[in-house]
Amino acid sequence: MNKKTLLIISVVIVLMAAAAAGIGLSFYLSQQNIKNNVTDNIQNSSRRNRDGNAQINSDSGNMAQETIETKNSESQPLYLTTMTHLENDWNIDTNEAFFNQTVESMRYGMDLAEQYNAILTFESGLSFAEGINNFGDNVMKEALDRGFGVGTHVDLSAKTEMTSQEAVQIVKEHVDAVSALVRAENNVACSGVSAKSDWYGAAKGGGCKAIDGVVGFAYLAMPLENRPAGWTDTAILKEKFHYPAPVGDDRFYPFWINSSEDFIEDADGDVLLSSGETFSLAMFAEAGGRNGDRPTCANDCPLTMDDVTAAVNDIKDFAASRDTFKIAKYNFYFPSNLFVPENEEILNKFFSEMQTLQDQGVLKWASQKGIYEAKIAEKNNL
Repeated sequence: MNKKTLLIISVVIVLMAAAAAGIGLSFYLSQQNIKNNVTDNIQNSSRRNRDGNAQINSDSGNMAQETIETKNSESQPLYLTTMTHLENDWNIDTNEAFFNQTVESMRYGMDLAEQYNAILTFESGLSFAEGINNFGDNVMKEALDRGFGVGTHVDLSAKTEMTSQEAVQIVKEHVDAVSALVRAENNVACSGVSAKSDWYGAAKGGGCKAIDGVVGFAYLAMPLENRPAGWTDTAILKEKFHYPAPVGDDRFYPFWINSSEDFIEDADGDVLLSSGETFSLAMFAEAGGRNGDRPTCANDCPLTMDDVTAAVNDIKDFAASRDTFKIAKYNFYFPSNLFVPENEEILNKFFSEMQTLQDQGVLKWASQKGIYEAKIAEKNNL
């Protein structure tokens, strides 16, 4: 074999080796690229799971991201509600004059509210329900027919711990009496169940689908570690029993619960804790806002224009700072004795101010049942 042939063979071998090396390099680079893509996707997935951001590199991922962002960017309403409790300790089932006076106040309040597209909610105790039957004037059904809300006011014994069976029976007796007047499907919310007993179990077992009118008594059923600092049994029973609960602005976002042990939302909750509590409108000037101290004048506080001003300022403050991704609820308590001609100018001012805020899109009127329906719709859409 001559030198020329050897040279040709050498060149061929070199070219073949280079080609093989090129293929290997290409394969290596492709594998690295796959590995890097997989790593990136895992990291993106982890980041998405950790931060809630749907940052996916595929077209379908981008569509999912847009859907999630659109859903989360929808502003949820701030609902405005009221409660009027027709108490159990009035003996109103046998006192026809007092019954008629209370019914007259309710109708006066409804007449005023209708002028401003406002929605009141009336919650009846057992005595008032029996008065309706005794005196033949179903003002609860009338309220429902006029577009207002209805519900049950239980007045569960707050200081005495009852057995579950006893507590359930009391709640059920009240709920059944009101449902007989307005039909069960309209009677979903209960107030007056905050107590030392297992109020969640009593409410659920007695037929309440939502709990409103939540006050400091409810903390009595909770261990100390689940209460705000200083909220001992003694402090609650002496001073804080009728303070709005839960403490702080978290109470303005209704949530689902499955126990009386704390005020933390439960993923499997089946009763709506629908607080949003403030005070009677007549207490606002003295309380100084939704999280102020309950004034010492309590139910004797006079209703004044200053109360309306304080209430309007407070609800505007909450509306400006609230979490708009959550359904919110702001509730006023209206005892029936506020609905009298002597308060007409002040009540007109209040309803007028609330109508302006509704027209501006700041809030929406709702009944207590309406809040429950909004949260059910939200749960079904998740």
